[in-house]
Amino acid sequence: MIVVYPTLAMNEPASQFVQDLRFHGYIDNYGNVKLRFAPITALPAGFKTKGYLDIEASDIVRLPRGLDIGGYFNAANTGLKQLPRMKVGGYINLTNTQITRLPPNLVVRGDLSLVNTPLTELPQRLFVEGNLYLTNSPIDAIPDDIYVGGNLYIRGTNIRKVSPDLRIEGQVLPSLSQ
Repeated sequence: MIVVYPTLAMNEPASQFVQDLRFHGYIDNYGNVKLRFAPITALPAGFKTKGYLDIEASDIVRLPRGLDIGGYFNAANTGLKQLPRMKVGGYINLTNTQITRLPPNLVVRGDLSLVNTPLTELPQRLFVEGNLYLTNSPIDAIPDDIYVGGNLYIRGTNIRKVSPDLRIEGQVLPSLSQ
């Protein structure tokens, strides 16, 4: 006999969780979820938004598997340490987080900000359609198999050279020849 228990978030089924978020004004009519400074510590497994997810400065420190975000994802100034495999339709802002690991094959449909994070290495096959901001992080090398559709910002990192074979459509800033 198999017993299936509904996903719980804050001790409530996921659908009840979403209804509560909407009731308290955290979800707008476009499917955007703004949990900035909200007293919420967890999201249910399989949580999905049509629009953006903004958890900046929230108490959320771990994200569920299967997170699906239609727009951008802003987790700046949170205690996040890693990202699960997830879908994001726009940019990802992880500025001032405790991120130490990103999933392999991460696809970012906009900019990726890793400013002021303790991240020491980038994942294999990272694909960023926009700019990649590594400012003030201890990263010292760029993997050969990444793609950056915009600029690569490396001020305050330990990066001393960037292979000319890397697929970076924009510029490396500041220039390593300076």
